[in-house]
Amino acid sequence: MRVAHPFHVALAEAGIASGKKTFVPLGPASAWRWSVCVIVAVVAASATVARQHIAAENTPVAPSLSDAYPGMTRPHDVTTIALPAALAVRRVLVQIGDRVHAGDPLLMLDDEEARRMVTQLRFEAGRAKTRVQQLERTIELLDRSIHGLLVPATEASAKLAIAQRNAENVPNRQAKDSPERAQAAYDQAVARERRVVQLVAGGVVARQELEDAQIAVRVAADDLAVARRSAEAAEALAAAQALQAQTQADLTIADQQRQRQERVGELTQARLQQTEAETALDLAIKRLGDLTVRSTGDALVAEMLVKAGDRRLAGAPLVKLATVDPMIVDVDVPPSLVNRLARGDAAVVRVGTSPAEYRGRIRTIAPLPGDAGAHTLEIEFDNPVAELLAGQTASVRLAARR
Repeated sequence: MRVAHPFHVALAEAGIASGKKTFVPLGPASAWRWSVCVIVAVVAASATVARQHIAAENTPVAPSLSDAYPGMTRPHDVTTIALPAALAVRRVLVQIGDRVHAGDPLLMLDDEEARRMVTQLRFEAGRAKTRVQQLERTIELLDRSIHGLLVPATEASAKLAIAQRNAENVPNRQAKDSPERAQAAYDQAVARERRVVQLVAGGVVARQELEDAQIAVRVAADDLAVARRSAEAAEALAAAQALQAQTQADLTIADQQRQRQERVGELTQARLQQTEAETALDLAIKRLGDLTVRSTGDALVAEMLVKAGDRRLAGAPLVKLATVDPMIVDVDVPPSLVNRLARGDAAVVRVGTSPAEYRGRIRTIAPLPGDAGAHTLEIEFDNPVAELLAGQTASVRLAARR
């Protein structure tokens, strides 16, 4: 027999006394499971409450829009395009208020000085090129001439040496006045004189024959001396003529080589002048071809400072371009609000009396207050179709942190 738990008995008696439904008595195991379930449910509920509390603490407080502050719209940027050199304005291609894009032509310029310079430099470049060609042809002709002198001179020297050796080896009849012929005649006269002396001593011939023989010896001796001097003079003359011819050829070759070196130096200088003239010509042509003033970006023509026919000095302003996308609103806020703002925070802009609102962002915050104690903010907002112009009143509400 199972004994009821006192707790279960008390519950049953309370239910009978009140006339309500009574709890069915539970056994010890069921009561234990029921107690565990209650404890788990309480722990889960506590964890859920803790997570909700932590999430509530980490959730940032949504910023609220401040009161409206007045401001004035202005362009995001104003670019002034200046004249690069002293030029004349030939044609104006845009008007104030025109919307232009990057690279669009704004003005056409005229550079008379560049035109004159191009003409002059073309002439100088052509003259330098012609000079280079002339010197190249001259050097080529000198090279041919020097080669034409060196080869025959070398060949002639070789042929002369061979001819001299051949002449020495081949016997030929001596000339009448050659030293060899005179030597033979002298030897013959001396031999005859000796024979005549013997014959005169033997009484065979008269003394007159001896005198004639002696005279013949003296004549032969004189002829021999003259023949030797003549041969020496002929050899000396031939050597001098050969030396003169060789020297003249050497001088001619040396002179032409000197001329070639001079022409090479002139050619180097002429090529340098040609390069300088062609470089200056290219720059002048580039300057002459770059006479169109173009827009530096997407903008509106804010101010036109010249007209067609004007001639201005280098650095003179030509046109002002205003960038109106994005647009800027300058607004002053009190110090109590500026500490709750940061760069990049959202803003809502209304321009003029229009109900349209433009979403913007804080671009800059002045760290120091102005004379009135307010801090100046630059609010940037998109103006894609350039429907808003600068100089209009605006009201700005800021997303300030709490």
